[in-house]
Amino acid sequence: MGFPANGASRICPFCHEPTSATAARCAHCDRRILNLHQRDESKPINCPDCGRMAEIVRIGALEIDLCVACGGLWFDRNELERLPREVSPADLSEGIRTLAVRPSLRGFAAKVYPPCPLCDESMNLAQYQKVSGIVVHQCMTCGIWLDGANAAKFYSLFEQGRMADLEQRAARVTTEELEARLAKLERRQDLPPAPIVGSEPEVVRDLSAVLVFDFLSFLGSLF
Repeated sequence: MGFPANGASRICPFCHEPTSATAARCAHCDRRILNLHQRDESKPINCPDCGRMAEIVRIGALEIDLCVACGGLWFDRNELERLPREVSPADLSEGIRTLAVRPSLRGFAAKVYPPCPLCDESMNLAQYQKVSGIVVHQCMTCGIWLDGANAAKFYSLFEQGRMADLEQRAARVTTEELEARLAKLERRQDLPPAPIVGSEPEVVRDLSAVLVFDFLSFLGSLF
């Protein structure tokens, strides 16, 4: 398994199998785990977009990182999923809402692929809940970043009480996608096997006969 000599191990948060406590990646699922949950919760992150130090703000029971310069939001792993269930629209203060919409008012240009503020790995683009139109930058091990413009969209949906409806629509889309894939697999299984025209030696013999016939025809044209 490759554990340290002292036998120190940890449980991978993704596949829940034991792996080395000092390994950068899980020995079972190969997910990056070295920097997972190792941040100092009392220190805010540096903004992945503008580079300035963010501020830690409390929204209900959650503490998230808010960049007061560009309005971006950083959610540690699983915090964004928890927010609609643990925070009410009333918990959003007017000050936080103002900061969140500031970039859309001044046209701040966010990075397309910003680095994760914790592990410095490039983050992937994804759409929040598939049908929201909100683009997030996701680090598979550390958390999710919303730039200022998308943070403003997120706040708007949240305040309008549309999160539950959004989750239901996303679930329907996921179900439809799975059903479409299943139907495609079933159609493939129902197709009859492709007919075998002939073995390779037979094909070669047929091709040779055609070439001989063409050559004889060419010779005949000369006389």
